[in-house]
Amino acid sequence: MSRNEGESAGLRRRPARTVPSLVVGILLLAIGVGLAWLCIARLVSGSWSTLLQAPRNQLATLTWSDPLMWSIAAVAVAVGLILLLCALVPGGFNTLRVRSSSGEETGRGDVHAQSGNPGQQTVMTRRGVAHLARAQCVQVDGVSTASVTATAKKVHLKVGTSLRETKDLHTLVTDGVRNRLTAIGLDPVPEVTATIESRG
Repeated sequence: MSRNEGESAGLRRRPARTVPSLVVGILLLAIGVGLAWLCIARLVSGSWSTLLQAPRNQLATLTWSDPLMWSIAAVAVAVGLILLLCALVPGGFNTLRVRSSSGEETGRGDVHAQSGNPGQQTVMTRRGVAHLARAQCVQVDGVSTASVTATAKKVHLKVGTSLRETKDLHTLVTDGVRNRLTAIGLDPVPEVTATIESRG
């Protein structure tokens, strides 16, 4: 993916927080639909729905010192703080910076370049880094299975092997993946860790 505008935005974007937004949107929509239905029922029948009677009677018996009231308030404050933090605290980067374009090395569409000499950027998605790390990992002798998770700062390998002694294998897979990520130009190179599971 290339961009020719000289002042285009950086490619290292943060997540859009779509999940919290979607949850809040669905909740507000449900509340709005429920209130609209109750109001329409009130206009048609001339009285409020009996569905409101039990909650209204229960709420009428509550006092400010009631434990249930404090529990409701605590849950509301906690949900509000979580949503506020989701809005204010930036998420982790979903791409990793590459010193030079290396899309031909991965064979995937996971490397994106921003053209133009000033401020040129090349990035690789976390999924692309995970695929590359896994491809490197399974080439090591003794590795039976491998799964990889990648963030902007860490790549973790979960390796299955039939070997009983796994110390040397641990060194081989971590060094091999680290060298591969260095070779494609990731800057900085994320920390590479591994968990070896002997299945022999």
